[in-house]
Amino acid sequence: MDHGLNGRPAQLSLRRYGADGDAHAHDDFDQIVLPRRGVLEMEIDGRGGRVQAGQAALVRCGTRHAFAADGDNLFVVANIGADLIAPFETLRDRAFLPVNAPVRGLLDFVCGDAARQVEDEVAVLWAPLLLRALAAGGPEPDPRLARAAALIERDFARPLGVGEMAAEAGMSQSRFFASFAAAFGRSPHAQLADTRLRAAQGLLSDTRLSIAEIAVRTGHADQSALTRAMKARLGVTPARWRRGARG
Repeated sequence: MDHGLNGRPAQLSLRRYGADGDAHAHDDFDQIVLPRRGVLEMEIDGRGGRVQAGQAALVRCGTRHAFAADGDNLFVVANIGADLIAPFETLRDRAFLPVNAPVRGLLDFVCGDAARQVEDEVAVLWAPLLLRALAAGGPEPDPRLARAAALIERDFARPLGVGEMAAEAGMSQSRFFASFAAAFGRSPHAQLADTRLRAAQGLLSDTRLSIAEIAVRTGHADQSALTRAMKARLGVTPARWRRGARG
């Protein structure tokens, strides 16, 4: 449960959710919930929807909402004060917002650290950029592509080919590949690799599983494949990431 901003214009955190989120409301801030891994079912003022790849949620101050998620998940939660969101009032007219390429870039930045609470200094700079990026808008995510993105989030640990993803979306492979890249700013293969890597980061931070076991559980061929992926993307080995996450 959130306990207010205590005079801060914004607060950021990385959160995981379970299946038992009680309905509640925030009295002194708006809240934006952004996808990083998994799917969060939300009901906001009686309207149902999902926070998932391509879609975020905005909960207005004083609005009752409930949520639930299954399995491994991770979301970025931004609590935004009234003065900060005032220039972007039109965002508050919609409970669910598309996640465009600038927003994805901001998520990549803020999730680069294993910390669960983001420093106030970062939040104060990051939140206005988020609001501007969301206000720039973008097309509503194609529900067919959203189904494919959800498949990646759900089944990243097993082999997934473009053929299966395209079938989930009900498209030909060539059309799916082009449409997915246009909607999400990356290829289906890149989205799958990113999802696997984020899942590995979470297990390295939060479990004592061996690196080899984590590699298998997150869809990497072996420990060497995970090590290559982390060094290429993050510049660190899994062992070094784990040491840094645990301080």
